[in-house]
Amino acid sequence: MIKAVINVEAPRHQVYQVLTGYERYQEWLPGCEKAKVTAVNGNTTDTEIVIKSMKVMTMGLRFVSDGGQGLTFSLLSSSDLKGYSGSYRLMDAADGTGTVVITEMELDAGAMVPRFMVDRMAKKSIDDTGNALRAYVKKLPPAAAPAQAAQAAPKAAGPAKPKRARRIMTVRKTGGGFQVWYMGREFELKA
Repeated sequence: MIKAVINVEAPRHQVYQVLTGYERYQEWLPGCEKAKVTAVNGNTTDTEIVIKSMKVMTMGLRFVSDGGQGLTFSLLSSSDLKGYSGSYRLMDAADGTGTVVITEMELDAGAMVPRFMVDRMAKKSIDDTGNALRAYVKKLPPAAAPAQAAQAAPKAAGPAKPKRARRIMTVRKTGGGFQVWYMGREFELKA
């Protein structure tokens, strides 16, 4: 699984609207030539997306949203890929000025493509998508906060306290490599 964390200078609800605006993906998603919604059932949306990279690929993708916190996606159909799935998790930035997007993606191109090449393509795809999302959101007009969030927000009485930063990842150098703590899980990386 390939993972990436990007910061987007926009409120979470605006980033969420871009990510769930499936029929507008061709406006910002690198290589996307066409995107259409084929079915909607509650928080589940089935789409057909045409991506042009090394070749033109048509994929049926299912997106499941979780009400503003993020969404997951999985492959329904493709003649080119064996598997494609992942998620976008959205969190307010610790300094209150934007959104942290945590992206995870798993890609299976079949036995004919070596794993290291698939991982390299997936990492490049995540990086390009993150940069495109950041640039696209920056061009959008500022969005008003959703009605329910505005109603639920308490009135400020005096200066706001600075928010404490949330720890997402810690990297510590050890004698034999690195010890990485990421979202509650520990990993050992050999040097």
